[in-house]
Amino acid sequence: MLGKHSLLWDTKAMTPTTESLQAREMLAAHRDELDALLVRYGASNPRLFGSVARGDAGPQSDIDILVDLEDPHRRTLMRIAGLTEGLRRVLGRPVDVLAPVVLRDAVSREALAEAVAL
Repeated sequence: MLGKHSLLWDTKAMTPTTESLQAREMLAAHRDELDALLVRYGASNPRLFGSVARGDAGPQSDIDILVDLEDPHRRTLMRIAGLTEGLRRVLGRPVDVLAPVVLRDAVSREALAEAVAL
């Protein structure tokens, strides 16, 4: 099972927006449910990337989460879709879940470069 991790801010953002703070608080409040969904879909090592990770999320921003998949070649897209939908239900807001195995190299490098642990 995944342990609790402190939420780290990307040092590139001077002052996180209210929306970024709220998204982080929401993730922390639902950490047990997030961990259960990760186990259910064979995912681990959740990291934020995108606007919430940078601290510049706005009112329309979604939460972008990068995960590693156990056996990444087994029903990958179905597991990502299930995890995405589960997180949307739990958090009540738009969520995008990606795994490096399904990203183009350039996009994967960018997401990994800005990713911060949950």
